[in-house]
Amino acid sequence: MIARLASAGAYAVALSLFELTSSPSLAERMAQQTLANRGPLARLIERVRAGGEAVLKGAALTLSVKAQTELGDGVGLALHPGLAARDPHGALLAALRVLQTIAERDDRPLMLFIDELQELTNGDYGDGQRIAKELREILAASPRVTCLFAGSVEHLMRDLFTNRQRALYGFGGFHDLTPITAPEWRGGLATRFTEDQIHADPDALERIVTDGRGHPRSTMLIAQQAHVALVEHDAQRLDLAAAERGYQGAMAAERARHADALLGTRRLGPGALRVLTNLAYATPTYRNLESKTVRRALDALAGAGIVSRGTGRGEWTITDPLFADYLANTLPNPDPVPPGKQPPRRSASRTSTPRPWSLQDRAPVP
Repeated sequence: MIARLASAGAYAVALSLFELTSSPSLAERMAQQTLANRGPLARLIERVRAGGEAVLKGAALTLSVKAQTELGDGVGLALHPGLAARDPHGALLAALRVLQTIAERDDRPLMLFIDELQELTNGDYGDGQRIAKELREILAASPRVTCLFAGSVEHLMRDLFTNRQRALYGFGGFHDLTPITAPEWRGGLATRFTEDQIHADPDALERIVTDGRGHPRSTMLIAQQAHVALVEHDAQRLDLAAAERGYQGAMAAERARHADALLGTRRLGPGALRVLTNLAYATPTYRNLESKTVRRALDALAGAGIVSRGTGRGEWTITDPLFADYLANTLPNPDPVPPGKQPPRRSASRTSTPRPWSLQDRAPVP
């Protein structure tokens, strides 16, 4: 859609908070993509990204000075790598303001797309509520800028836009997206790896998609960590070993988040912890628990975004598949394990078949 709008003459800026994990990196990339909608500035930005500020001389310097005079401080963020780090908060506000400035000067509509928006309030960008408030104020005063926000953690996205205490409450409509199919995942990941001159084996792509269980954030994190592993090993081929390193890297990167989520579950009470353990081990949810205890636990877990209701009657899933794996490797198995056998847990030596992380259960008939 972004490409279609651009081909129709609109300006476009597409960002992902999954990739840009700090205010300086977000501000710099936003400014660069905004200015890149102008052909001459796009070429200059590419030269700066490749060669640094040393390229700003002669005609290039003249162009940069003219652009900064016309469009303001956001130009400096795009043409001087590292400048945003001096004042991260101010840099982000300047990058947001240049969106309307360039759209108005060039008489073009501008589409701003931000993926994984729920990460805005995780603390990596400063005070999340303050950032959201200023984001809304600036964009509300930018009539030529249309925003499209996406996120893979549904309960956090809903909280951002439907909680009356949130700065983005009521800021636009809320639409569910259709799930990404396994073939779409494989094709999209193959394209992304190819763009970086990496050949991806089909079975390695299948492993990444299978381990991610179709969850956007988990799947992309595994792919990202696999790419990191390839760079570290100076390799140009994604094979099963690299995919496995991607999975292990994703689990390591999420360890603190998972530990916090488990602590939050314990605070919901023993019933919530037992139900979550049952789900993680594919054990019947109602086993050895009263129906009303399970219902209260599921409501509490769903309210915290830890579990979500499936499509079938009585079906519940752990929202984050990597968290489900963490739980199966951390919590004791609720079922007795026969002597001489090991419980089925995910580990570095796991089999190629992923452990189930969702279960359809029905309440016992009284």
